[in-house]
Amino acid sequence: MSLVIEKSLDTPYIQLEEGFIKMEGQLMPENIILFFKPIEEWINNYLKKPAKYTKIELDLSYLNSCSTKRLCDMLRSFNEQYIKGFDMKVLWTYEEGDDTVQEIGDDLRSMVDIPFEYIVKEVELKQKKRLKVKNKLTGKVGEISVRYWETIKRNGHERDFELLETIRQS
Repeated sequence: MSLVIEKSLDTPYIQLEEGFIKMEGQLMPENIILFFKPIEEWINNYLKKPAKYTKIELDLSYLNSCSTKRLCDMLRSFNEQYIKGFDMKVLWTYEEGDDTVQEIGDDLRSMVDIPFEYIVKEVELKQKKRLKVKNKLTGKVGEISVRYWETIKRNGHERDFELLETIRQS
Protein backbone atom coordinates (compact mmCIF):
# COMPACT_ATOMS: atom_id res chain seq x y z
CA MET A 1 0.00 0.00 0.00
CA SER A 2 1.64 3.21 -1.17
CA LEU A 3 0.62 6.65 -2.36
CA VAL A 4 2.59 9.05 -4.55
CA ILE A 5 1.50 12.60 -5.31
CA GLU A 6 3.53 14.46 -7.90
CA LYS A 7 4.89 17.92 -7.14
CA SER A 8 3.10 21.01 -8.45
CA LEU A 9 3.85 24.70 -8.14
CA ASP A 10 2.04 24.87 -4.78
CA THR A 11 2.29 21.31 -3.48
CA PRO A 12 5.20 19.04 -2.66
CA TYR A 13 6.18 15.66 -3.99
CA ILE A 14 4.70 13.16 -1.56
CA GLN A 15 5.65 9.53 -1.17
CA LEU A 16 3.85 7.40 1.40
CA GLU A 17 4.76 3.75 1.81
CA GLU A 18 5.20 1.27 4.61
CA GLY A 19 7.96 2.59 6.87
CA PHE A 20 8.66 5.70 4.80
CA ILE A 21 6.98 9.10 4.47
CA LYS A 22 8.43 11.86 2.29
CA MET A 23 7.29 15.41 1.52
CA GLU A 24 9.51 17.67 -0.56
CA GLY A 25 8.73 21.11 -1.97
CA GLN A 26 6.30 23.91 -1.12
CA LEU A 27 3.22 23.08 0.93
CA MET A 28 0.52 25.64 0.23
CA PRO A 29 -2.36 23.92 -1.57
CA GLU A 30 -5.25 26.05 -2.77
CA ASN A 31 -7.80 23.63 -1.30
CA ILE A 32 -6.21 22.24 1.85
CA ILE A 33 -9.06 19.84 2.66
CA LEU A 34 -9.11 18.30 -0.80
CA PHE A 35 -5.32 18.06 -0.98
CA PHE A 36 -4.86 16.40 2.41
CA LYS A 37 -7.83 14.01 2.16
CA PRO A 38 -5.99 11.10 0.44
CA ILE A 39 -2.92 11.68 2.63
CA GLU A 40 -4.96 11.54 5.84
CA GLU A 41 -6.83 8.45 4.61
CA TRP A 42 -3.55 6.71 3.83
CA ILE A 43 -2.07 7.65 7.22
CA ASN A 44 -5.17 6.51 9.12
CA ASN A 45 -5.00 3.11 7.37
CA TYR A 46 -1.24 2.85 7.85
CA LEU A 47 -1.38 3.63 11.55
CA LYS A 48 -3.74 0.71 12.16
CA LYS A 49 -0.71 -1.53 11.64
CA PRO A 50 2.45 0.58 11.20
CA ALA A 51 5.91 -0.76 10.41
CA LYS A 52 8.22 -1.27 13.37
CA TYR A 53 10.23 1.71 12.12
CA THR A 54 8.93 4.70 10.17
CA LYS A 55 11.19 7.38 8.73
CA ILE A 56 9.48 10.71 7.99
CA GLU A 57 11.48 12.98 5.65
CA LEU A 58 10.20 16.55 5.49
CA ASP A 59 12.01 18.91 3.12
CA LEU A 60 9.58 21.79 2.81
CA SER A 61 10.87 25.10 1.51
CA TYR A 62 7.62 26.92 2.34
CA LEU A 63 4.54 26.09 4.42
CA ASN A 64 1.50 28.26 4.89
CA SER A 65 -0.20 28.30 8.29
CA CYS A 66 -3.02 25.92 7.30
CA SER A 67 -0.50 23.39 5.99
CA THR A 68 1.59 23.70 9.14
CA LYS A 69 -1.51 22.86 11.20
CA ARG A 70 -2.24 19.79 9.04
CA LEU A 71 1.37 18.67 9.27
CA CYS A 72 1.22 19.06 13.05
CA ASP A 73 -1.96 16.95 13.17
CA MET A 74 -0.24 14.30 11.04
CA LEU A 75 2.79 14.17 13.34
CA ARG A 76 0.55 13.94 16.40
CA SER A 77 -1.14 10.89 14.84
CA PHE A 78 2.27 9.29 14.38
CA ASN A 79 3.24 10.34 17.91
CA GLU A 80 0.46 8.18 19.36
CA GLN A 81 2.08 5.13 17.76
CA TYR A 82 5.55 6.25 18.83
CA ILE A 83 4.38 6.40 22.44
CA LYS A 84 3.03 2.84 22.03
CA GLY A 85 6.55 1.67 21.17
CA PHE A 86 6.84 1.97 17.40
CA ASP A 87 10.19 3.45 16.39
CA MET A 88 10.08 6.62 14.30
CA LYS A 89 12.26 9.51 13.30
CA VAL A 90 11.57 12.83 11.58
CA LEU A 91 14.24 14.28 9.31
CA TRP A 92 13.55 18.02 9.01
CA THR A 93 15.50 19.57 6.13
CA TYR A 94 15.90 23.29 5.55
CA GLU A 95 18.29 25.62 3.76
CA GLU A 96 21.09 27.12 5.81
CA GLY A 97 20.04 30.47 7.20
CA ASP A 98 16.32 29.86 6.61
CA ASP A 99 15.24 30.74 10.13
CA THR A 100 11.54 30.59 9.27
CA VAL A 101 11.49 26.96 8.14
CA GLN A 102 13.88 25.99 10.94
CA GLU A 103 11.51 27.57 13.49
CA ILE A 104 8.53 25.71 12.04
CA GLY A 105 10.54 22.52 12.57
CA ASP A 106 11.33 23.60 16.14
CA ASP A 107 7.64 24.24 16.80
CA LEU A 108 6.59 20.87 15.40
CA ARG A 109 9.36 19.12 17.32
CA SER A 110 8.11 20.65 20.57
CA MET A 111 4.64 19.17 20.03
CA VAL A 112 5.64 15.52 19.68
CA ASP A 113 7.94 12.98 21.32
CA ILE A 114 9.24 11.59 18.02
CA PRO A 115 12.98 12.23 17.61
CA PHE A 116 13.83 15.00 15.11
CA GLU A 117 17.05 15.23 13.16
CA TYR A 118 17.80 18.51 11.43
CA ILE A 119 19.48 18.44 8.04
CA VAL A 120 20.82 21.79 6.86
CA LYS A 121 21.24 22.15 3.10
CA GLU A 122 23.98 24.46 1.90
CA VAL A 123 22.91 27.00 -0.69
CA GLU A 124 24.93 28.56 -3.48
CA LEU A 125 26.49 31.92 -2.69
CA LYS A 126 24.21 33.72 -5.16
CA GLN A 127 21.19 32.31 -3.27
CA LYS A 128 22.45 33.44 0.13
CA LYS A 129 21.07 36.94 -0.18
CA ARG A 130 18.73 37.49 2.76
CA LEU A 131 16.05 40.00 3.53
CA LYS A 132 15.15 41.45 6.88
CA VAL A 133 11.37 41.73 7.16
CA LYS A 134 8.85 42.73 9.77
CA ASN A 135 5.56 40.87 10.03
CA LYS A 136 2.92 43.61 10.21
CA LEU A 137 0.47 41.29 11.96
CA THR A 138 2.75 40.09 14.77
CA GLY A 139 5.46 42.75 14.82
CA LYS A 140 8.11 40.02 14.65
CA VAL A 141 11.30 40.90 12.76
CA GLY A 142 13.29 38.16 11.07
CA GLU A 143 15.55 37.23 8.19
CA ILE A 144 14.27 35.22 5.26
CA SER A 145 15.75 33.98 2.01
CA VAL A 146 15.00 35.76 -1.24
CA ARG A 147 13.37 32.54 -2.46
CA TYR A 148 11.05 32.52 0.56
CA TRP A 149 10.19 36.20 -0.13
CA GLU A 150 9.36 35.34 -3.75
CA THR A 151 6.95 32.65 -2.53
CA ILE A 152 5.31 35.10 -0.13
CA LYS A 153 4.87 37.61 -2.96
CA ARG A 154 3.55 34.99 -5.37
CA ASN A 155 0.86 34.12 -2.85
CA GLY A 156 -0.13 37.76 -2.38
CA HIS A 157 1.05 38.03 1.23
CA GLU A 158 3.71 40.71 0.78
CA ARG A 159 1.23 43.26 2.15
CA ASP A 160 1.58 41.48 5.52
CA PHE A 161 5.30 42.30 5.67
CA GLU A 162 7.49 45.35 5.69
CA LEU A 163 10.80 44.89 3.88
CA LEU A 164 13.44 46.44 6.17
CA GLU A 165 16.75 45.70 4.44
CA THR A 166 18.70 43.42 2.13
CA ILE A 167 21.51 41.49 3.77
CA ARG A 168 24.40 40.09 1.74
CA GLN A 169 25.88 36.84 3.04
CA SER A 170 29.58 36.23 2.66
